[in-house]
Amino acid sequence: MEAVDFLQKTLVFNPFFRMTLTDAINHPLFKDVKGSKSENFQGVPIELEFEGMNLDTDTLRSLFLKEIQHYHH
Repeated sequence: MEAVDFLQKTLVFNPFFRMTLTDAINHPLFKDVKGSKSENFQGVPIELEFEGMNLDTDTLRSLFLKEIQHYHH
């Protein structure tokens, strides 16, 4: 259930409600894979180019098509 909880918190479209990187690293899902030393993570906020855009239907459609064309040869 920890994996489901992790996915639900990270796969949130709105970045203001999405889990932070620090929260993700400290999530119980990773308790067995973290190093034995104390880890101190000083994350820098990541901003994706589309987060500041007005994401109306036409803009989303255009962005999706651009991304699809990038991988379709």
